[in-house]
Amino acid sequence: VYREVKGLTSSELEQVMLKATRPDDAPVKGKHVERLVGVTYQISGRYDIYDAVLRKLWSKMAEKDWRTTLKALYILHRFSADGAPDHQTALKARLRELRRTRDPKRKGAKFFNSKTLLSGDDSPEAKPYVEFMARYAHYVVLRAQCFGGMFSEISQETSGPPSSSRSSKSKAAATKPITATALRTENLEGAKMILKAGCACALKDDEVCESTAMCVERVVSDLIGLTTATAVALNRALKGGRDSKGADPAIVKKWCEFYSDELLPQTKGLMKRTTPELDAYGMFLPSRMGASVSGELLKKGLQGGDDEGEEAAAAAGEAKVTNSDVKEKKETEVKASEETAEAAKEEEAELEEVDDDDLYDEYSYDEYYDDEEA
Repeated sequence: VYREVKGLTSSELEQVMLKATRPDDAPVKGKHVERLVGVTYQISGRYDIYDAVLRKLWSKMAEKDWRTTLKALYILHRFSADGAPDHQTALKARLRELRRTRDPKRKGAKFFNSKTLLSGDDSPEAKPYVEFMARYAHYVVLRAQCFGGMFSEISQETSGPPSSSRSSKSKAAATKPITATALRTENLEGAKMILKAGCACALKDDEVCESTAMCVERVVSDLIGLTTATAVALNRALKGGRDSKGADPAIVKKWCEFYSDELLPQTKGLMKRTTPELDAYGMFLPSRMGASVSGELLKKGLQGGDDEGEEAAAAAGEAKVTNSDVKEKKETEVKASEETAEAAKEEEAELEEVDDDDLYDEYSYDEYYDDEEA
């Protein structure tokens, strides 16, 4: 098995990577992306494939031609969105680790640092595309570190620990409330930053080409997926799903506000703005958003559980006591989630501080990890 892993992540991968990131105006071919991402489905999640994959991608991102850099970013985007679920956690962890590791081949600069990534082609013709690439790089790295797949961290239901000796009532009580898992506050903060970074990737007139359109198509698809995942989780919380018991109504209210006031309208707006640009290259977005939350349910969620606040609080207390046997596991999960949220916050703060002439000079969560190590 080790030999198979090494083979799929060395010579063969290198050949496909070279073809996929050629410095020309043609976009990445679908067959090359499928071959690269397909590796994650051929190898068990017990084996780390992303150290080799990310190092090769970084090598291509650091090249001088902006077209090669953009294509490498796109491939990382596809690994994050379409890679096998068994490897999603490994991708997030490995990318974070590399971002705080210095690359000896590039004068000690850290892997995936924006200064190296954007320091290639400085010709006047490339300038608008490099400006788009700065925004897209911010989105891709943020997305890859916060969420995997189509935002399964938000949409998937988390079950309590199985035990054949427990009654069905005990099993239900052992299930964590949805506001401690899918709809936790850290996921909300990450989703807000993903939405903001994604909307910033909208193409300006002088940035449109087939390769940039291909990138934006994936960003819009992501935001549609985020909207759907959020709707699925909110429906579960508001319709009384198995993990809705003990949910914090105040947190559910914040998610409803985000969904109705920001996520849904901004995603629809981005779809409307980008559709003509994508149509010109034969790229078509879905005509429908997928799962949605009814107005009646949103109204219920926006009330913040005023009528059932005391009951929900009591249920939350009961769940807390019942789940004491899984407290250590929960703390570990929360710690990992908070680390992701902190990394996202630091990067977002950097965007507020930089000047337009020095946009995305350095992702600030490099500094976050330096402080963490110290």
